[in-house]
Amino acid sequence: MKNVLVLTDFSKNAVAAAEAGLLLAGKLHTDLLLFHTYINYQTIASYGGGGWVVDEFTERKHQSRIGLQALMEGLESLSAELDPGDRKPAINSELNDSDLGVDVADLIRSRNVEMVVMGARSNSLDDIGFGADTNAVIEHSTRPVLITPAETNLREIHRILFATDFEEGDLAAVRYMARLAKLFYWKLEIVHICGDEDRCNVKEEAFKYHLEKLDVTGLYYHDINGHDVVRRLHRFLSDEPGTTLAMVHVQNSFLVRLFQHSLVRKALVNQKTPLLIFPSKMH
Repeated sequence: MKNVLVLTDFSKNAVAAAEAGLLLAGKLHTDLLLFHTYINYQTIASYGGGGWVVDEFTERKHQSRIGLQALMEGLESLSAELDPGDRKPAINSELNDSDLGVDVADLIRSRNVEMVVMGARSNSLDDIGFGADTNAVIEHSTRPVLITPAETNLREIHRILFATDFEEGDLAAVRYMARLAKLFYWKLEIVHICGDEDRCNVKEEAFKYHLEKLDVTGLYYHDINGHDVVRRLHRFLSDEPGTTLAMVHVQNSFLVRLFQHSLVRKALVNQKTPLLIFPSKMH
């Protein structure tokens, strides 16, 4: 059985991620796997030495088990509210004391993970995406990663806005989003963002050709180019509540640099907009 993997640190954002993961597991007919890493190397300067470190690890592990059990019980109660056609997922949990990115890669291989869901670390502009933990997960994941700010409710989402500059893997991402859109009755919009119009014209024609062969119904398509790309993308995010922004992550790509612009990040924070990331090495 496949799993939706939910990464949790028991914060308010992580609870929203767990609830989103439950809904996804129900719609995708998978089980749900909760995972928590209870070590933070930045806060334990003496890692590897001293008896007090062992005691702290033991206490962290104990508290993690308590947190996971409480979260599992809460999700079990919520699972009774899933739609009749959804599968009530089995809910399991794991914890570890190693690097989060490495753990995610191992779990994807060993637990047949369909999608990874995690909470944004906070509602600040610094933490909404591509922070240390988020980036580690994205870099090690070969499955889509959904990042949810606090109070995210997938039942209130109506649209996926896919920002693309036609990098490798974008068509695979469109196929995946079309499946989600069908399950959740979401509108799927593709926004072509280009920083080099001449170069993008060639790539756009090839992309549209392959897009037509996918035969995705209810697909909307827009172009954004010129010198005011960020502000126009901001308007696309702002003009309709209940939007999830999606993109393919290629390290140091034009879109990643664009996303890090303050206007776009501000839109995500203020609207509690989830972010769906497709790793370029997705399979």
